[in-house]
Amino acid sequence: MRVTIVLMLFAVACGGSDYVRKYPEPSVDAVLGHVTQQTINTTAFQSESTMDYWLKKDRVRGTVLLLGTVGSKLRFNAENPTGGNVAVDLACDGVGYQLIDYNNNCQSVGPCTKDTIAALFQVEMDPVDFYALAVGSTPVISNPTGVVKWDKHEGHETLTLQSASDQRSQVIVLDGVDHRWDVLSSTVYDRFGEVEWKLQNKSFYEVTGANGKIIRVPKKTHFVQPKRKADLAIVWKKHRFNMELGPDKFEMDIPPGLAECP
Repeated sequence: MRVTIVLMLFAVACGGSDYVRKYPEPSVDAVLGHVTQQTINTTAFQSESTMDYWLKKDRVRGTVLLLGTVGSKLRFNAENPTGGNVAVDLACDGVGYQLIDYNNNCQSVGPCTKDTIAALFQVEMDPVDFYALAVGSTPVISNPTGVVKWDKHEGHETLTLQSASDQRSQVIVLDGVDHRWDVLSSTVYDRFGEVEWKLQNKSFYEVTGANGKIIRVPKKTHFVQPKRKADLAIVWKKHRFNMELGPDKFEMDIPPGLAECP
C-alpha cells in the first residue's frame, strides 16, 4: 500500500506541472501572422524608458524618451544620467538622420541605417527592427519556413524558422497560456549556427491605444549581440500608442557652425 502511494505521488509530481494547449494546434502562418499583427496594430508609439547600454567603453544607464511611427521614423532623446538635460538627440525621418551630441557639442547627419542605432546604443538594428522591438514584437528573418511545437512543461509555443535566402535561422518563443502569444524570446542564428542576436521580454501588460486597440507590451526588454559584445537592457516606464505624430517630430534644426562629430 505504501509503495502504491509513493508511486502515485511520484506520478503527480512528474506530470502535474504540464500545460495543455487549450486551443487547436496553430499553423506556422498563424503564429507568424500574430507576430506581424502586433506591429500592424501599432501605427505610432511614444515611450519613456530607462536604458542600460554600452557607449564605447563606458556602461551608461539613463532615461531615454522615444517616438516612432511606421516607415522607419524614430526619435531618441537620451538624457544625461546625472540630470534631466538631453545628452544626445537623434531623429530618423525614414530616410536620413540628424544627430546632436550636446555633451560633445557636435552634430552628425546621414542615411538612417542600422549603423545609426549602433552609434547611439552600440547594438546594430535597422530602424524598422527597432520599431518592432519597441512595440513588444520581434524582427523576423526573410522568407521563412518552419515548424511550431508546443512546450508542455512551460506552456509555450516554440516557432523554429529557416530562411532559404540567407541560410539564417530563428527561434521565437511565445506564451501559449490563455492563448496570449506574447513574444517571450527571439533568437537569430547565422548560417554557421552562432547567435547573431537575442531578444527577451518579461512581464507583459495591456495598454489601450488612442484608437481603442489594446496592445500587450513588456515591462522589460533585453537585446544582445554576442559577436559585438553589445547588449541593451530596457525598462519601459510609460507607453502611448497610435496617436498622431507629425513629420516635424522626426526633424530637427542643426545649429549653424556646429562641428561634425567624429
